[in-house]
Amino acid sequence: MDWPKFRRVERQARRLHEMMERVDVDPGALARLRHGNAYAEARTRCLFCGTSDKCLRWLDDTRPTNKKPDFCPNLSIFETCKRIGKSELSRRS
Repeated sequence: MDWPKFRRVERQARRLHEMMERVDVDPGALARLRHGNAYAEARTRCLFCGTSDKCLRWLDDTRPTNKKPDFCPNLSIFETCKRIGKSELSRRS
């Protein structure tokens, strides 16, 4: 397919998943949250986001940083779905 809208949707979907990976989101946790509605809302927010230029620059920056993407409208939902590392598991036990 070579439709402009299709390309835009695909590009935003890739960006959403890149952002999720970069901020260490557990995709399964996000998919389960509110029976999948949280993921659907995050996807829609990403599709209509007005800060895609900032998003691209942040994702393209390969330097290690602890700075969060405060411009991202999905950051709060992503923060609730962080992956649980081994050190985190031991603290929660």
